[in-house]
Amino acid sequence: MKKFIAVLLLASVLSAAGCATVMGPYYLEQEEYEEGIKVMSGQLRENPDDAPSAYYVGRYYLALNKPEQALPYLQKAVRLDPASADYVFWTGVAYWAMMDFDRERAAYEKAIGLDPNHISAHLYLGHGYADRGQWAQALRQYEVVLKLDPYNPEALYNRARALRGIDRTSDEIAAWKRFLEYYPDGSMAMTATEQLNLHGDFTYRNHIIGKRNVTLRSLAFKPGTSVPDADGRASLDVLSAMMRVNRELTVNIVAYVKGNAPLAKARANAVRDYMLNGNPDVNRSRLPLSWFGTAENVQVGDKAFALDQSVNFITEVR
Repeated sequence: MKKFIAVLLLASVLSAAGCATVMGPYYLEQEEYEEGIKVMSGQLRENPDDAPSAYYVGRYYLALNKPEQALPYLQKAVRLDPASADYVFWTGVAYWAMMDFDRERAAYEKAIGLDPNHISAHLYLGHGYADRGQWAQALRQYEVVLKLDPYNPEALYNRARALRGIDRTSDEIAAWKRFLEYYPDGSMAMTATEQLNLHGDFTYRNHIIGKRNVTLRSLAFKPGTSVPDADGRASLDVLSAMMRVNRELTVNIVAYVKGNAPLAKARANAVRDYMLNGNPDVNRSRLPLSWFGTAENVQVGDKAFALDQSVNFITEVR
């Protein structure tokens, strides 16, 4: 009840302020698009030359997946304030939703002309080139974005796609790794890892842990030893956390070292010891071991690979 009253009070304050630049973002953030249309349309009737009011009505219609209704308002905002790169950019988004791709691209290019550092315009222009298979042009746009925003996830991911499109394989592999270094979770990480694995690079691997798909950095060891490196220990920390949350989860640790079964056994034991040392509540029986003095055979898509040294995780939920 208190939360409801607080929202009402906030809405009253915003209405009293009568300012589209304050009220407009509020309705977007609250996802109250229809109410936003009602309020901002009223403001626009009272002040037909108010560009922000027209802009936000257009944004609300876009959020409701009604680009045909959004576009006239966005175009009006541009007419009222032609120097606004944001207003021009969002007309491009409306054109995209209406599948008018030539006008979409023209809008992004115009927005960039107004503001050469407009990240979203460069990003979406890159997406348009990628959709057309114009990978070199797409790559240029993604690299501009990354100069402005080095950790932009969409640009990092799609830069790797663009590099694949122009057959720069070594650069593509490095780009997938760069993306995964910053964003190792989620569906994009799963796809990035699969693309990396298709090149025979298993720095990261996808695993089914219980009922979840999880991307983990692969374990690496100091040569000839059972001491995992720091990046590998981070993956073990993720697994340990999942086991603490789900007490029914069992993780089978499976180690492979071609031609050296004793070392494979030592590595399996070292992995289990590390996980148990920091997790006294995890029972040893939940971390069974297997080890083999052979390579691990891995299938990725229609390709098969033999990994001379690896550690895999096979899980079950009791």
